[in-house]
Amino acid sequence: MAWRDQYQQGSFRGAPFRTESEERTGGRRVVSHEFPGRDDPVTEDLGARAKTFSIDCHVIGAEFMAARDALVTALEAAGPGLLVHPQYGRMMVVVFDYACSTTTDEGGIARFRITFGEAGQAVAAPVASAAGDDSQAAADAVISQAPEAFAASFSIDAAASFVEDSATSVVRGMGEVSQLAAGLRGGVGPALRAFEAGLSFLPANVTSLLRAPLSLAQSITGLVLAVSALSGGGRRTRLQSLEMLVDWEPAEMEAPVRTPQRALEMANRTALTQLFRVVSAAELVRTAGALDYPSYDEAVAVRDSVAERLDRLALAAADRGDDAAADAFDRLRRALARDIAVRGASLARLYQLRLSASEPALVLAHRLYGGETDRRAREPVTLEARAAAIVARNGIAHPGFVPAGIDIELLTAAPGSEVRAA
Repeated sequence: MAWRDQYQQGSFRGAPFRTESEERTGGRRVVSHEFPGRDDPVTEDLGARAKTFSIDCHVIGAEFMAARDALVTALEAAGPGLLVHPQYGRMMVVVFDYACSTTTDEGGIARFRITFGEAGQAVAAPVASAAGDDSQAAADAVISQAPEAFAASFSIDAAASFVEDSATSVVRGMGEVSQLAAGLRGGVGPALRAFEAGLSFLPANVTSLLRAPLSLAQSITGLVLAVSALSGGGRRTRLQSLEMLVDWEPAEMEAPVRTPQRALEMANRTALTQLFRVVSAAELVRTAGALDYPSYDEAVAVRDSVAERLDRLALAAADRGDDAAADAFDRLRRALARDIAVRGASLARLYQLRLSASEPALVLAHRLYGGETDRRAREPVTLEARAAAIVARNGIAHPGFVPAGIDIELLTAAPGSEVRAA
């Protein structure tokens, strides 16, 4: 794959920047010991050095000051944060230092030199195969466009106090549901600290962020990304945490929309909710496209569940006249469908079997699979592992007695292979 195909839009905590050059440093921590009367030293390798990443970048455009301030806010926030490195992808990093410069000769541009250090745990979308590429690309594209679309539709200029209070309430609600979703995922280390930093930053600064819509959008985006980056939980839990964000609805307005100020309140609430929902849907699709599924049937079930949710959101957006949001949901749905279709060729299929007599799971595994190997696995799968999988999948009480007379759910031994007749 050409380097341009792998190049990504750089951002930190959701604040985007355009990269001019980057430099990575690393190495080994080696200690050299010299002894009296001996010509040759003895070297001792103490492990890898902490990696650092220096990036020269800029923000540009008519609204460059808002983008500059958003990036400065992200760089000065406490704790590790999610960096989308243009060359190396998504990782958790800390900010060592940065410099920001503007000149009168170059109007409309702010240049940055930033030094990041690894926070101890890279957070990258799982790369099981090329099948997740469409979902990741679609999610990246939708997330990169969402903040500017929000900034164009949100404003509290000349607004009544209740308009600002209503928007504040919506933002705080986002923080609360994000905390619940993160509780499902758990997580440890730098990813958890990054989420906690984003969760504390957003409510504490909401009053000032409401007057800088682009910065507000980037902070909300960063919070959703931090939830997605948490490492805890299994496959179902990871999806449920993001579905919780996608399905979240703010509390109903206290008064009907009958005045211009109430109309502004409703428009702002809709813009906030739509931003949160679009970014959450993009991360849901990214996660669903990159998961490791045990069978094609389970992959299709996830695809259909996510597609139904996205169709519903696209229809609601179209009914409001928000064609851009409807198109974003539709792009995400199509990307996930393509990924699952490609992946299906390499996934085992589910089938059912009814035994005529009870027998041990190990005997059943040997009779069905024998010495067949699973081409998806990096190492050969033992018969003991296959027997344990049969027991776990069907909730069998004792591995020595697979019951007769009921349907047992099984996987084909390898993609495209035929199991032996029972």
